[in-house]
Amino acid sequence: MTICLSGCSLVQGGKVILQDVSLQLAAGEVISVVGPNGAGKSSLVALVAATSQPSSGQLSLDGRPYGSISLAERATRVAVLPQQTSLEFPFSVAEVIQLGRIPHGGGRHLQSPMLAEIMDRLALHDLRNRIYTSLSGGEKQRTQIARVLCQLWDRIPGSYFIFDEPTAALDIGHQLVILRLLRELADRGAGVLVVMHDINLAARCGDRLLLLKAGQVLGLGKPAEVLTAARVTEAFGVMPQRLLLDDGSLQWVFVE
Repeated sequence: MTICLSGCSLVQGGKVILQDVSLQLAAGEVISVVGPNGAGKSSLVALVAATSQPSSGQLSLDGRPYGSISLAERATRVAVLPQQTSLEFPFSVAEVIQLGRIPHGGGRHLQSPMLAEIMDRLALHDLRNRIYTSLSGGEKQRTQIARVLCQLWDRIPGSYFIFDEPTAALDIGHQLVILRLLRELADRGAGVLVVMHDINLAARCGDRLLLLKAGQVLGLGKPAEVLTAARVTEAFGVMPQRLLLDDGSLQWVFVE
C-alpha cells in the first residue's frame, strides 16, 4: 500500500514550484520533509492532498491514479492537516474534532470512546466544551490535529496521514506528544508524511527524510544519510555541526 508520486512537477504563474519529484509513502513508515522557506514543502502537501494538480507526472493511491478516485473515497483513506486552517464559527472543541467524521457521514457516527481517546492523547478533554475561537494558538493546533486523527483513527491500517508543520505553535512537551503519535500511527500500519522546520525533530521522527530546495530533491533516504554537512549547508546556507548525544542520537547545531 503506497501513495506514489512519479516525476511530479508543479508550475504556477510561469514559476516552477516543484520539479520532477518522485516519492513513495508506504504503509507503516514516517517520511519527514524538510527544506528552507520556499522549498516547495507545502506545495508537495497540496499535491498529495489533491488541492493542487501536478503540471506533469502522476500520483497514485495503492496503484490507482488519483484522477480515478472520487474526493469522497479519497477522504476515507487520506487525512491532511494543512499549514494554516481558518475556522471562525463558534464551535466547541469537541464539535471541531468531530468534523473529521464528515467523510463517514458526520459526527453521529463517531464513537464516544474514540473521541475520548483522541482528546486524552492531546490533552484536550478539559477543553472539550470551550469555544474554538477562544483558544490559544497551541490549543487550536492540537484541536486541528485531533480532527485529522479522528478522520481515520478507526481506518488504520490502510490509511495515510499528511501533516504540514504539526508542531508549529506547540511547546516542547506537546511536540514530543505529537512525535510519539506519528510513530504510533506508522506502527499501527498507516503511512505518515510530515513537514517540519526543525531538522532535529524531523530526523528524530522520520524513518526516511526528504530534503527539498527550490522545488528539487536534494536527498531522500535515512535521515543520517540525507543530512550530511554538505547537503545541510547547501539547503539552508548555514554551517552545521553534528553532535553525538549520550543516548546515541544525533543533534544538529548551527553556527554562523
